[in-house]
Amino acid sequence: MKKKLRVAIIGQGRSGRDIHGKHLLTDTARFTIVAVADELADRRERAVREYGCEAYAGYEQLLSRHDIDLVVNASFSHQHGPITTDLLRHGFNVLVEKPAARSPEELDGMIEAARESGRMLAIFQQSRFAPYFEKVQQILRSGVLGRPV
Repeated sequence: MKKKLRVAIIGQGRSGRDIHGKHLLTDTARFTIVAVADELADRRERAVREYGCEAYAGYEQLLSRHDIDLVVNASFSHQHGPITTDLLRHGFNVLVEKPAARSPEELDGMIEAARESGRMLAIFQQSRFAPYFEKVQQILRSGVLGRPV
């Protein structure tokens, strides 16, 4: 039997709830949502009802937990880099929404934090294997358009 991954989601807006939360609920054999963090009380209350998890006003409250296998960082875009780096430094595996960082340097810091902690850093791209995206990739690789710049 495969291990069921225990997931925390930071942010319960469109991405955190409607994309990540919704998907994780479709595969309860592999995933369980154990915690969410969101500044808005009504979103936290809804998450407790929908997921049956614990809810926190800030992600910092997750840092002392040792029962989380993966954190989905769907916070505000400008917070992706700092929060992800902090999570990695605290020993969490992180799936971060896009844009992952505000600058190449910020992303380099995230990558370094992942290396130092030995944890996984992944950037979410929901369209990567969609037929339309794969077709665009195929056309670009074919050279029919010349060299893209």
